[in-house]
Amino acid sequence: MRAARDARAAAAATLIALALPACGGAAPQPEAQRARIPDGPRVVRRIEPADLLPADLDLVVRVDVARMRAGLGQAAADELARRALDEAPDEAPDEALESALRRADVVWLGLRLADLEAGDRVVVLEGRMAGLAPDPDRWAPSPVAQGVQGGVAVFDRRGDGVAARADTARIVALGDRAVALVSAAEVSSVARVLRDGPDERRGDPAAEGLVSLDLRARRLPASLARRFPSASALVAGVERVRAVASLTDEGVRLDAEIVGVDPAGAGRARRFLEVLRDNVEDVRYADLMKALSIEQVERTVRLRWLLPAPLVLALLSRGSPG
Repeated sequence: MRAARDARAAAAATLIALALPACGGAAPQPEAQRARIPDGPRVVRRIEPADLLPADLDLVVRVDVARMRAGLGQAAADELARRALDEAPDEAPDEALESALRRADVVWLGLRLADLEAGDRVVVLEGRMAGLAPDPDRWAPSPVAQGVQGGVAVFDRRGDGVAARADTARIVALGDRAVALVSAAEVSSVARVLRDGPDERRGDPAAEGLVSLDLRARRLPASLARRFPSASALVAGVERVRAVASLTDEGVRLDAEIVGVDPAGAGRARRFLEVLRDNVEDVRYADLMKALSIEQVERTVRLRWLLPAPLVLALLSRGSPG
């Protein structure tokens, strides 16, 4: 009897196995008859302008040029843009790059503070970039772009044109949406984020106000730490600084947060700022400094400061004294 039951169970299992293809779809086809899956990525990832900023740049500044034009006027915005070009560490940029700055609605500037004088940076300009193209006599298409999807074009400087570390060595164009200028030291980092996607810990300033920044503090180099132990201890106690400058009817309001590694580190930063605020010798700026509000909640120090409109206009005037 047991042998008969086993035989019936085996027969039922065989029938179920044979019936599965009819219930669940067509039977497997030979390799030659299968639809071939196209080579390459099946999903095209949209690269946002700020994605091009690698995490090794510890300071990222975002400038809302469109909002600046609307709030301060076209002339003031153009003057700031011209100053940025005049004071850039690179040699005189070509006409395409000048046009990119004039057409930009938002500009991101990523810097490595430890190498600020060396000029390690990435500048990303987002706006109406249709029709712009680098000078073909100075720039050549880069093979890096072959593995990047989504209308991304990459250009490298021709020949031995990179004379200094601060020079722009690569241009990345995100279709007609944005252009990035990459210094020589950051070429490999930007190539990596193009290939693998944005860094999780990259600087990410708030998309608010005229200017915003995101700084991830790093310890001072050993040589500077030995020379300036107090400053080294102050910097070592700070984890991150974020700030936004917004335009109001009274002037420009600054809101900032300093996050310490612990409450003691935040306390050192608060006391340092209070000493700066309370010990201004020039009476012309005493009232201005008194308007700076500083408060600490656990390991966060919050700053609020209103810069009056006349002072802002003076700072924007090219010929104004320091």
